[in-house]
Amino acid sequence: MSLRTRRGVALMASLLLVAVACTGAPATQAPTSQAPAASQSAAASDAEPTDAEPTDAESVEPSGPAESPSEPAGSPSEPAGSPSEPAGSPSEPAGSPSEPAGSPSEPAGSPSESPGTGVDDLLFGSEYAPTEGTPGGTVVIADWQIPDQMNPYYSNAFVNTQVFASTMKGLWTVSHDGKWVPDLGVTVPRVSDDTVRIEEEKGDCPEEAQQGDTPGFEIDLDIKPGLLWSDGETLDLNDLSYTWQWNIDPDQTGLSGGTTGWDLIDSFEVEPDGLSATVHFCTGFAGFYGVLASPILPQHYMETIPIADAAEQSYPVGPAAVDAPVSGPFQYASLSPSSIELVRNENFRGGVSGRAAPAYLDRVIYRFFEGAKDAMIAAAINGELDVATDLLQFDVPALEGQLPATHELLVDVAWEYEHFDMNQQDREPGRGHPALADPAVRTALSMAIDKAALYQAVSPGAEPPEEACSPVAPGLYYRSTEDLTCVVYDPAGAATMLDEAGWVDTNGDGTRDKDGLELSLLHCHTGAPFRVTSGDFLASAFREIGVELLNTPAPETVFAGWNEVENDAECNLSHGNYDTSEFAWVQTFDLFGSFYGYHSSRIPTDENNGEGNNYVRLNDETMDEVLDRLFGATDPADQAAIGAEFQSLHTELQPETVLYYRSSARVVNANLENFFKNPGTSSDMWNIEDWYLSTP
Repeated sequence: MSLRTRRGVALMASLLLVAVACTGAPATQAPTSQAPAASQSAAASDAEPTDAEPTDAESVEPSGPAESPSEPAGSPSEPAGSPSEPAGSPSEPAGSPSEPAGSPSEPAGSPSESPGTGVDDLLFGSEYAPTEGTPGGTVVIADWQIPDQMNPYYSNAFVNTQVFASTMKGLWTVSHDGKWVPDLGVTVPRVSDDTVRIEEEKGDCPEEAQQGDTPGFEIDLDIKPGLLWSDGETLDLNDLSYTWQWNIDPDQTGLSGGTTGWDLIDSFEVEPDGLSATVHFCTGFAGFYGVLASPILPQHYMETIPIADAAEQSYPVGPAAVDAPVSGPFQYASLSPSSIELVRNENFRGGVSGRAAPAYLDRVIYRFFEGAKDAMIAAAINGELDVATDLLQFDVPALEGQLPATHELLVDVAWEYEHFDMNQQDREPGRGHPALADPAVRTALSMAIDKAALYQAVSPGAEPPEEACSPVAPGLYYRSTEDLTCVVYDPAGAATMLDEAGWVDTNGDGTRDKDGLELSLLHCHTGAPFRVTSGDFLASAFREIGVELLNTPAPETVFAGWNEVENDAECNLSHGNYDTSEFAWVQTFDLFGSFYGYHSSRIPTDENNGEGNNYVRLNDETMDEVLDRLFGATDPADQAAIGAEFQSLHTELQPETVLYYRSSARVVNANLENFFKNPGTSSDMWNIEDWYLSTP
């Protein structure tokens, strides 16, 4: 066994990081409450098709991401930040020591690249160069979570996403080195070569659509010739046009990414040969890359299923999906919650390498360990697996030195962060405690968390990663460190802030109260062992400042979709039946997909059929204004600049506490060639058609 850290992504991070100064808020100033948005409009979307994804490997939020969320990618891997700071102001610059009162703050470092500069170099130009392979062989891939849906529009759970990458393709995807690359498409359109053309005026958008006030645009699409579905039917851009219409059908419900973006397309003109098309958006839209990269659905199959029944009947995890046509390099041979077997799709001619040939491997078997990560690790140590996914840096000690000589342990940067969520819907304890609607209370709770100590609790002896503040993981091109309000550990200050907010212990029971309401919080998570440990740590920390945290594992309900549980199901994020929660977002390369989930229109409601991933129920006028501008920014250069504003405001409002950035680990058969770990929601299977075994 060997332990390797692949440096390609780390190098990319150093080259692409938008490194600008991080400054703190005044020493005693808590974030100011903003007036709520006047109204909620139709649901907006943003997951790998449109959202960042939650993971838990655990949650993707999802990717974040966010929607219904999936479980985060595993146990936490990267520490939440630097060692505890001395008691002091609630917001200090991240990564720098406290400064004397009155002294000017120094930048953490000089900018290396301003947002939007050389954006084509950041978005395109992957160096992916696979070696030619030999056909044959079977690969066994494992995840310790279980799949629940094979239609990519009804779930963004990361465990599902990995299978989607093997079976359902889109026009382009994100490579291992963080670039858009063609998949079923021939090219990836861009503003700079005029295949994305921004107009001078806004068009006529549907009244019910989430929309901005910026000019519309049109985009040229192409698809590789000669593509077929696994059942032999023609696969072309008419299927993508159908996918658009299917998403916006009035009978549609429960879409994890919602309809945003799809509902702004007012024309989809496909050429007679089906190989090229011009798509027109009625207004500017930042998420067009994510939407048009979405998996293409087979029109000839999907139109035989009533849309209202598609979630259950189109691609279930069961025998009924075996004959369902797929576009990817592998098709279904059998499906169950414990195992999915795929066989080579002989009709496949797409793929990121441009080979125009079927996959090398004969079969791929996914094994799922029903939440038992220890069992999956044992199987990896026994040499039963070719790829063990959904592992984090915390899992390395259990694997290092234990694997057979035929296997490697890879540890890499991941586009993931662990976070503590606070439900702000202001209803009642257990469904959005009223206290959490106050930014001062949210900031106080954040101040009570010793992130470095928390990281050591869940990962004893591990070296902490960099300070966690920005809600964007290191390595993503749109990450900023400018003007962040980075909360530091200060339990005494937290107690004072709660006093000032009117939460005091009037009855001497050890728990603060206000107007007869105890500050007792229902804390929900998947029940993963590290999350139980984390919940115990948080409960102890909050007890010191007079807040009760009820550490509640809820693996069956926490990430269940809107239509999968009753409206009052305890500990369900989608319905808002919790006070606090912990999971991770696996972030998308699509900037819009990682951010838009915080818009008030993304709060899941009865009115929008549960479409949205704003699980913290943030409803802030200033945040909505920033995200409205981001929504309408078609040019990626403009998106990056507005994204920096979002990150600054996020840290001020504290809708969630960024606990730590995560690294991920994989066990890989050393004979498996062309395995290039992917840091985002495209998953490690983004290029599975090019995998082969040097020794079958």
